Amino acid sequence: MRFCRPILVVAISSAVALPTVAHAAPSLWAENAAETNAAAIEPGRRLLLDVGALRRFVDVETVKGAALAVPRPDGGYAQFALEDSGTMPPELAAKFPEIRSLKGIDADGNRIRVDISPLGFQAMVFGHDGDVWVVQPENFEALAAESSRQSLDVGVHAYVSVRRADVASAGFRCAVGDEKHDHAKDFADAKAGATIETVTGGNRRTMRLALAATGEYTAKFGGTVAGGLAAITTAVNRVNQVYERDFSVRMTLVPNNNLLVYTNASTDPYTNNNGSTMLGQNQTNVTSVIGSANYDIGHVFSTGGGGVAGLGVICSSGNKARGVTGSSNPVGDPFYIDYVAHEMGHQFGGNHTFNSTSNSCGGGNRNASTAYETGSGSTIMAYAGICGTNDLQPNSDPYFHAKSLEEIGAKLAATTCGTSTANPNAAPVIAPLATSYVIPAKTPFALTASATDADGDALTYAWEQYDLGAATNVGVDNGTSPIARSFNPAASGTRTLPRLSNLLANTAATGEILPQVNRTAMKYRVTVRDGHAGGGATVSADIPPIRVVLTSAPFAVTAPNTAVTWTAGTAQNVTWNVGGTTAAPISCANVDIALSKDGGNTFPTALASNVANSGTRSVTVPAGATSQARVRVQCRGNIFFDVSNANFTIN
Repeated sequence: MRFCRPILVVAISSAVALPTVAHAAPSLWAENAAETNAAAIEPGRRLLLDVGALRRFVDVETVKGAALAVPRPDGGYAQFALEDSGTMPPELAAKFPEIRSLKGIDADGNRIRVDISPLGFQAMVFGHDGDVWVVQPENFEALAAESSRQSLDVGVHAYVSVRRADVASAGFRCAVGDEKHDHAKDFADAKAGATIETVTGGNRRTMRLALAATGEYTAKFGGTVAGGLAAITTAVNRVNQVYERDFSVRMTLVPNNNLLVYTNASTDPYTNNNGSTMLGQNQTNVTSVIGSANYDIGHVFSTGGGGVAGLGVICSSGNKARGVTGSSNPVGDPFYIDYVAHEMGHQFGGNHTFNSTSNSCGGGNRNASTAYETGSGSTIMAYAGICGTNDLQPNSDPYFHAKSLEEIGAKLAATTCGTSTANPNAAPVIAPLATSYVIPAKTPFALTASATDADGDALTYAWEQYDLGAATNVGVDNGTSPIARSFNPAASGTRTLPRLSNLLANTAATGEILPQVNRTAMKYRVTVRDGHAGGGATVSADIPPIRVVLTSAPFAVTAPNTAVTWTAGTAQNVTWNVGGTTAAPISCANVDIALSKDGGNTFPTALASNVANSGTRSVTVPAGATSQARVRVQCRGNIFFDVSNANFTIN
C-alpha cells in the first residue's frame, strides 16, 4: 500500500489580534518551485518550512496570543489562534516536550489540528464551507529517517498544502469482530409524516486511550519511542478533531502510553501482519502493561494485516482493547481518517454504511441494516476507494453519516466509562420541516432546513438519503435502495439534487442520480453540526417521506435552453414540459418563474409568480445586462423544478 506524501508550509504573524495578511517572519517559509519526487502528489502548493523557527515561534509567541498563519492550497494564508489539544496528558507531555499537539480556530470559524514533533509539522483544516485541506511533509519516511539522525529544527524542509480530496490513497480493508452489540433503534421505519430527531454531544466525554505500536510501525518513524509516539499523537489529534465535533468525545493518551510503543519487531508482543491475531494480543498486552482500570479504549497500530475491531467494545472489560489498524504506509490523512477513525468507529459501536458488494465491499462486509450509502459510500464508516466500479471517490470524507451518529451516540449514552461532564454548549434547534411532497421522477428537487444556535456557533448542514434496500450498483434505481450519496457538511441548509454545480453543467456526480422509477417513500435526514470548541453538538431530523411518481416525461425547461439573446424590456416566451405534473397525485397547478444573472447560482428576480402550470408563459425581460442568464421554473408549493441548460445573454 502506498500513500501520497503531501507537503506544507506555514507562515507566522506576531500580532496579538488575528491579522488579515501574513507578513511577519518571512524566513519561516518560502514557495518551493523545485520538482518533487515521484511519490508526491501533483495538486497542491509546495513550500519550504524552517521547522526550528516554527517551533520557537509556537513555544514563545502563540502563548501570547499570536496567530499561526497556515498556507492555503490555492494561495494566501489562514491565521489560527492555537491552544493545547488535550491529546497528550500533562504527565506524558512532560516526558516528551518535543511533541506538541495543538488545535485552533480562525476568525472565519475554520478549525485546525496541528502537530509539531520529531516528525516535523502537520496540520489539518476543517473549513466552515466544507473545504478540508492538509499541510504535511512531502516525504514522511525521509523526514522520519532524518529525524533519527539529527534534529529537524536545523534547516528547511519540503512541505505541501493540498485539499484532502486531492490526496491519493490505496486499498484497505477492515473486518468487524463478532462481539455482541445492541443496535440502536432503527429510525428508518418511522411512520410517514413523523419527524424523528436525534442529538449527540449533550455531555463532554474524555476517554483514556491506550494506543500501542508494533516494532515495525515504530521503525517507520525513526525507530525511537519518541518518533513512534509522535506519529501516534498526530493520528489521535486528527481523529479527535472529528470525534469532538460529531460526538463531543476526546480521546487522551494514557500517561504511560510510551510503554506501549515498541522498537524491536523481534521481541514485541504482536504478530504485525495478522490483524485478527493482534486483536487478542492487544487486549492481553494493554491490560497487562496499563491495567484494565486505567484505560477506556485500546488500539494498536501496525504495518500489516489491515484493520479489524470489535463492535461496540469501549468500556467493556476484556474487550475494550480489541482494535487494530495496519497499513504498510501509516501516514497522512487517508490513514488517520479512512482507517484509524473508521476502526475506532467500530469500537464505539458504528457499523459499515455502504451498500455495495463489489470488491472489498463484498465478502460479508456490507451490513444490510445500516447500508444507507450508495456504492462504496464516502463517510468514515463507508469504504470509499476500495469497491472498484462502485467507488464514489478515492478517500473517505472526515465526518460520520447520520446513521453512524445515531449508533455511536446510542453506545455512548449506554456506557459510563471515562470522564463525563455536562456540555455547556447549546445544541442547534432545527425548525419544523415541511410536510410530505409528491414529485415527478427524473426531475431536480431541493431540500431545505434551517436551524438556530443559542451560542451563535456557525452551523453546517448535511442532507443524506435515509433509505435501505437491496445491494445495488451505483447509478441503479430499484425503487427502494439509496441512490444519492452524502456530501461534506456545508454552510447552506439547502441541498439541490442533483448537486447544483452538476445540474448547471448538465453532468452527474458519481453516486448521485435522480429517482428514475416510482417510489412510495423516499426518505432524507438532515444533520446540523455546530462545531463548538471543546465539544460540538449534532442534531438530526427526518423529513416526511417523499413520494416519487414516474410521469410521462420529466418536468423540464425547454426554452430558453440554448445561448440565445434577449433584450431588456421585450416580451419573451418561457416554455417547459409539464410532464403530467398537473394530474394527481402531484397536482401541481401553478409555477414560479425566476431569473438568474450569475449562471444559475442564485435566482433573485421573479419573472412570473403563481402562474398556471401550462408549459408556456410570456415574460417581460428585466433591465440589467448579463451573459450568464438562466431561467428556473419551479412548482409552487413543492420542491421540484428545472433550470435552463445553458447561459444566455440579456442586452
